[in-house]
Amino acid sequence: MDHIETFLRSKNWLDSDLDSRYINVNHPYAILVSENEGQITLRGNSGIDNGQNGEEIFTFTSLNDLQEWFEENIGE
Repeated sequence: MDHIETFLRSKNWLDSDLDSRYINVNHPYAILVSENEGQITLRGNSGIDNGQNGEEIFTFTSLNDLQEWFEENIGE
């Protein structure tokens, strides 16, 4: 899970509330990072809750998995 914040910031995903929920205004997703559980969860961003209650789309267990998803689905 090392370097996840650096990776997400490089893709313009920000955690403005400092609560491990990253959003990018250009994408309909939120990324929730749970280092305790070793998971990165991609959820639908339903607006003001920044993905807290959004539908879970994917769960990743490593930064490499998330990077692959980005490349294949977002093109970044």
